[in-house]
Amino acid sequence: MTVEVELKEFCDDYPRLQALTKEITRRLKDEILLTPVVKLVPKGALPQQEGKAVRVKDLRKTLI
Repeated sequence: MTVEVELKEFCDDYPRLQALTKEITRRLKDEILLTPVVKLVPKGALPQQEGKAVRVKDLRKTLI
């Protein structure tokens, strides 16, 4: 599972970004009992939804 997290502001402090990624990963693992891949993206990188939000996208390949 990949979780994309949009940053509030630009940050080029690699150790801080690495620590943030680890903290988000740990919290999600504690909550959902799976270890996700956390990808930090810049503000505005994630598409904005009009209407009902799409919270989960199933990107698995089907065998059919």
